[in-house]
Amino acid sequence: MSRFAQYYIRYRHELAPYEWEGRQGHLASLFEKDDSIEFYLGEGSDRKVYKHRVYHLNTARSITVMRFANDIDIPVERDFEPAIAKDEPSCFVIIDNRANLRTVAIQKRKKAFSNTRQVAKIISTVIDQQLNNKYCYGFEILPDYYPVDLFTVWQNKQAYAQSLRFGVPDMEKDEVLKMVNNLKSKNHDYFDDSLMGPLLEVLLAQRQAKYKGHYTVMPEDKKTALYLDKTSIFMRNLLTFAEATGEPVELVTSDGGTFRCFIDNDEDVSDKIVCHEFNDSYLEILFKKTKRDGSIAEPEDLLKAEGEVVELMNSMKHEVKIEEEEEQAA
Repeated sequence: MSRFAQYYIRYRHELAPYEWEGRQGHLASLFEKDDSIEFYLGEGSDRKVYKHRVYHLNTARSITVMRFANDIDIPVERDFEPAIAKDEPSCFVIIDNRANLRTVAIQKRKKAFSNTRQVAKIISTVIDQQLNNKYCYGFEILPDYYPVDLFTVWQNKQAYAQSLRFGVPDMEKDEVLKMVNNLKSKNHDYFDDSLMGPLLEVLLAQRQAKYKGHYTVMPEDKKTALYLDKTSIFMRNLLTFAEATGEPVELVTSDGGTFRCFIDNDEDVSDKIVCHEFNDSYLEILFKKTKRDGSIAEPEDLLKAEGEVVELMNSMKHEVKIEEEEEQAA
């Protein structure tokens, strides 16, 4: 499994833009083939080129998976003398360029790049130059941050809220109870620890049995939205648990959107980029056409891999209404 940081695209409306309305098509043209664009930083002798390969999903051609590589010099010893060996570690970047969508997922892989911001900077700098030169408008890739307050997001999305997913951190029961006790003095209107002991016993047993590490809550009637609830003892205990453990809560909407939020957090968390867990072996299949065991990937394997990528991007979905984007840019 790998972690993918969530970013989004913003087009900048410069003076006298040319064919501004075709911006998503312009971006698509830059990824038609591997050599449609060259990514680099620096000029002259300082210029460094970053190799890349692209794969367009057959089931969703506007989603592009990119393998993005970084040449790294590694000190070695050959014949008892210091030498330099070349390594080319890569990370995956997924660009969702479907209608009205602006999502970019960047794999966190320190072996290739120190952080995902570095990858976003390289890609956005070059694309910005290309679009400015050809069409006179700008481009940037920006991080999506965790919202500070779950209740604000829940209030705004409650007509579409489908479920809440609570993470199960690797903490001992006594440690969690100590954090819960510290919350009493804050007098939150959702605080309740009446069920905390039994709740922690269940979650601890779940972790010890190696079952998937999250707890999902949804309405009994699937057609009913999960409305904002600070009144039920059950929900109050779950919210208190999430606040005590410092884990973000996932709010899932009926259209597949996922919002990761902290519970009424007093701290500044604006520098925490939203991340998603994803099995990168599906991406390896797309490029290598082989499975992890070395066997040839069958058509159904490729179809499965593409489906998983689409599901990932749907959970990250950064949607923009074209009319609003144009109004803000004008």
